[in-house]
Amino acid sequence: MMHPSQQAIALLIIEPNREEHSNSGLMQNAIAPDDTQRIHQQITQLASALARAGWHVDQFVGRIGNADGKKLANHWMTVQQSPNHCKIYFNTPDVAQFVQQFRKFSLQEGKNYPLIHTWNGLAGQVGLQLKQSENIQWIHSHWQCDNLWSQDGLEIVQQTSGYPSAYVAWEIWRHADEIVVLTANDELTSHDFKALLKKVCQLSNIEAKHTLGYSASDAVILWVAPSIRSTTQAIQQVERWLEVAIQLNQLSTTQLHRFRRHQWVFIPGTLNLADDSAAIRSVIQQKIAQLDLCDIHWSVPCASEDLKLYYRAANVCVLVNWNEPFADKALEAIAQGCPIVASQWSSARFAIIPEETGLRVPTNTSTAWVGAIAQVLQDESWVQRLQQYASGHWHPTPGWAIAAAQLSEVYRRLLAQTVSQIPLWQSQKPHSILLPQPAAVTNFTDFKQKHEMPYHPLNRRVALPPLVSESVS
Repeated sequence: MMHPSQQAIALLIIEPNREEHSNSGLMQNAIAPDDTQRIHQQITQLASALARAGWHVDQFVGRIGNADGKKLANHWMTVQQSPNHCKIYFNTPDVAQFVQQFRKFSLQEGKNYPLIHTWNGLAGQVGLQLKQSENIQWIHSHWQCDNLWSQDGLEIVQQTSGYPSAYVAWEIWRHADEIVVLTANDELTSHDFKALLKKVCQLSNIEAKHTLGYSASDAVILWVAPSIRSTTQAIQQVERWLEVAIQLNQLSTTQLHRFRRHQWVFIPGTLNLADDSAAIRSVIQQKIAQLDLCDIHWSVPCASEDLKLYYRAANVCVLVNWNEPFADKALEAIAQGCPIVASQWSSARFAIIPEETGLRVPTNTSTAWVGAIAQVLQDESWVQRLQQYASGHWHPTPGWAIAAAQLSEVYRRLLAQTVSQIPLWQSQKPHSILLPQPAAVTNFTDFKQKHEMPYHPLNRRVALPPLVSESVS
């Protein structure tokens, strides 16, 4: 199966050499060892999730202040974590040498990083130098334990994590394209995403179904259509949906199925006026009558209805737009515990980690869409984990997947902004992302990473049934 070319991104974290600088200025403001271990572990978890989401992630781990750093200036060590996730270790005397090493690596390996993400103060100094000399998008992160800026994001209140001065920290804040705060405290998450989570804890999937008038045994399927600008397009979209609905009904009659019936919720891409939903209802009614389809159960929400409740009640959300530009709809759905089915070629794919937050469809055929929807409706363990996570039962797998999905949307919009020269991301400084509760911490104190596990490919079962092999229509 072909995949779209994967965009390379660079994640950078740099630590001072503790053995040689325990009494130096570099160490006076460094994060405590236990926090450093946790941060390294969280970055690796997040990098792994980003790689599964479709990015090519090069994770740079640096040590500076080594007296032997000049001898190692032309060398680096790489550890392949997975096909799309590699760790690169640098050991340099200072930040300036790290920047040179990073540029040399990029040149020799033929790598281009239009987006870099720095993860602490020393790495932020690298980002500051690269931003001033190269056309890149730069994201800088600080952690809940790295309390560098006050709540209003303007006054520097504490110097930590390798920031040599308040001036340098303020320059990082000013010049970074976005500041992302990673926190395990849901009280500190971004307002927009926190609003998504608010209703999650109030209603279960079954309670949301009952609120909307569905039965617990109904499979609620959201069909999110592309923007419809004419009656002709509306008819085409409805015909495509009915083709999938009919095939799914036929498939359900030949396989064991846990749901009594399918309840389709057709959401047009232009659901912002009462006229839009009325026009779609009219088209659906006409086509249902023409084809005499009495076993297709459907509805079209009113423009004034809150779709979050539908996301919570749904068993699957299908993003039909083959070229969905961004992942905002996917993020809304997975925040409510609803798995996504979307195109392998759309930008929504970056919110989809296969069999963690949804499934990707490789070919734009009705059979491929039906196969993916049917697989989600089998209610496998990953679907249950996602729904339980949305209900407040924390689990690391969907937790890191959702954090990576949110971060991917920031990456995607900033990269698109570079090409289009149109503002597609409004910087929030800081933009907060909720992390899952820390798992067991691996020992990252040995620079040679004795505990690194090399990648060994596993034979995984195919995500979609063999029916997807038919030609693209």
